[in-house]
Amino acid sequence: MCQITLRLLPLVLVNFARERLQTRHAWRRLLTALLIMAFIASFSVTASPKGWKWYNEPTLPPVPPAPVPTPANTTTTVMSATEQMAWFHQTYEEVKADATLHPDDEHKYLRLMQLHHFIGQQTARTGMTFKKLLLKYPEYSYVKDRPVEQAARSTYHQLERQKKIDTVIKMRDDGWGFFFVYQGNDPLSQELAPSIQHFADTYDIELLGVSEDGLFTPHIRQNRVNDNKVVVPFTPALLLINPTTSEFQPLAYGFISQEDLLGRFYNVATHYQSADF
Repeated sequence: MCQITLRLLPLVLVNFARERLQTRHAWRRLLTALLIMAFIASFSVTASPKGWKWYNEPTLPPVPPAPVPTPANTTTTVMSATEQMAWFHQTYEEVKADATLHPDDEHKYLRLMQLHHFIGQQTARTGMTFKKLLLKYPEYSYVKDRPVEQAARSTYHQLERQKKIDTVIKMRDDGWGFFFVYQGNDPLSQELAPSIQHFADTYDIELLGVSEDGLFTPHIRQNRVNDNKVVVPFTPALLLINPTTSEFQPLAYGFISQEDLLGRFYNVATHYQSADF
């Protein structure tokens, strides 16, 4: 029995070793299989599945939609002052016509009254601004040199008249006289002649009547027939003449008063640079 056991002992050891070895290989194969499965699982999560060519082309990143542009603010066109006034006049005329065509419509007449009130307010504000500016810039005041109050107007007109008389006297002293060119058969010339002679006598200035048709007026003391040396477009005509310098200056055509004739002398003397009205 002992001999049999000793003989079988090597076989038992070999079988035991073989089983242990097989078990170890089995564990290794199992571990290897588990590692392979874990690797495949992780790869399947991160990698894209393989397929046909058009499935495996690289995908482009998504393009965000272009922002919708914000609509620009509405452009407001500012009307010029002239355009605004034209618009206001058109609106006013429309409201007035509408109220006239509907005399029983209180609302339409109220709009017209409101516009009248607005116009009155604007007019008052304009007047007050004008008065304020005249005090800041008195050089633009008309009444500074030309008073409009009755108490001062008489004195003002006397001063203005004397200024013109002084001008006539100065021109007389400088050698100026004047011609009265007329048609002897013209009633207007005959009517004007006495006033012209009176003016010459008042300021002691030389006067010569020049007849275009050869007929003399008895109201002019010195007359002469025109020998085509004096050419005028109309008669009666008054011409300033300086015999020393042979200068001619037209004074007036047609009928003129003595006061206006004073002003014409003043205009010529000042070369029309100083207003007399």
